[in-house]
Amino acid sequence: MLKRTSILLAFAFTGLLAIIGAAALAIWHGAAATQREVTALHESHLQAGNALAAIRANVFLAGIITRDYLLDPDPSHAEGYAAQLNAIRNSTGQNFLALSSARQSGDERKALTQLHAEVDSYWDPGKIVLDWTPQQKAIHRADFLRNRVLHREEILGLAAHVEQLMTANFTAERSRITGANERFQSSLAWTTGFALLLAFAIAAATIARMSRLERQSANAAAELRRLSGQIRMAQEDERRYLSRELHDQAGQMLTGLRMELASISPGDDAEEVARRIEHARGIVDQTLRVIRNIAMLLRPSMLDDLGLIAAIGWLVRDVARTSRIEIHPEIDPHVDSLPDAECTCVYRIVQEALTNAARHSGAQRIDVSLRLNSDGVRGLIADDGRGFPAHDSSDNLFHFSGAGLGLAGMRERVRELGGSLRITSAPGQGTRIEFRLPPPDLTDPSAAVTHELPVAVDAGDL
Repeated sequence: MLKRTSILLAFAFTGLLAIIGAAALAIWHGAAATQREVTALHESHLQAGNALAAIRANVFLAGIITRDYLLDPDPSHAEGYAAQLNAIRNSTGQNFLALSSARQSGDERKALTQLHAEVDSYWDPGKIVLDWTPQQKAIHRADFLRNRVLHREEILGLAAHVEQLMTANFTAERSRITGANERFQSSLAWTTGFALLLAFAIAAATIARMSRLERQSANAAAELRRLSGQIRMAQEDERRYLSRELHDQAGQMLTGLRMELASISPGDDAEEVARRIEHARGIVDQTLRVIRNIAMLLRPSMLDDLGLIAAIGWLVRDVARTSRIEIHPEIDPHVDSLPDAECTCVYRIVQEALTNAARHSGAQRIDVSLRLNSDGVRGLIADDGRGFPAHDSSDNLFHFSGAGLGLAGMRERVRELGGSLRITSAPGQGTRIEFRLPPPDLTDPSAAVTHELPVAVDAGDL
């Protein structure tokens, strides 16, 4: 669960960074595009305005040159005036090219075409008057200049109309760019808001996870201190038990044996000596049984000599005899081929489960099941006793109230071999201890333990 939460938080952080990076990139691209578009629009409008202003100025300048020519009595100056008018006409053509390259609407192009035609027609009379004689100038000057002014006014009106269309087009383009920028800012605001919400959610999840881990760490530290104290107490209790057993049973029997042997004297008759020797032999047998029981309690020798099935069989018979509980084992014969580490782990789990059930559960029946297949070793110890308050303990060592060394020891043994342990219980519903060990590596001959296996194992065999 903790690993899955870490993966989700990592993905969330990555997604947040991606959103922030995408938003920053979008801001940069959007701002750059808007800036380029606005700059291009202003430059186009400025270029068109300058070109239109230059056309107006050229129209006025052409009128002034024409007037000066008509007032000049010297015919030799005609070529100079013609050169000036041609230069103005060429400049006006360049300005019209600049206008045509700017952004234009349909009405603006139509008005600009009409203006271009009117300006082109404005130059034709200028070519004609350059050939007039002084007498022709004097006769036609007033009418020509009057018509020239009227034509110029028409041109200036068309230029003003083109300018209005250009201004309207510029305003519309600027409104379009402004609207696009506003929409971009709105989407950016939504993106920023989503990123902030995601950031707050990740921060809250991270804080909650850290708080949970801190609480678990504090609980684990307290539990470890408690278990450490229990370990010390268990060591002292074990030493006290061994000392008492050795002193009260083995020591007393050896003392009795010594006294029995010391009471034999050379003067006793053969029958008395034989009786005392037989009594001494009985004391020796009892002493051996006591020592064997103590050794079996520490580690059953048959686990090494006869295998897991025989050791569990002796354990089941011993617990059933001392507790009067009906125990039904169902054990796969192939579990005897497990390596020593797995055998020891399985035996200790079964031993601890049976001992706890016999001492605390008040059960009438205990079922023991061991299976070995391609998935590994699967075991189940279930009783119908009184149970105890607990949660599903598949992941948490300290879900059980008052969890002691037995449960912790079972879990640590399983974890050392890469397996899992699940303990479920409820008041009045008994207790189920399920464990799974991964498939053992039997390729190493030194790791395997081989024993003669019975064909089948059931309650009667054990």
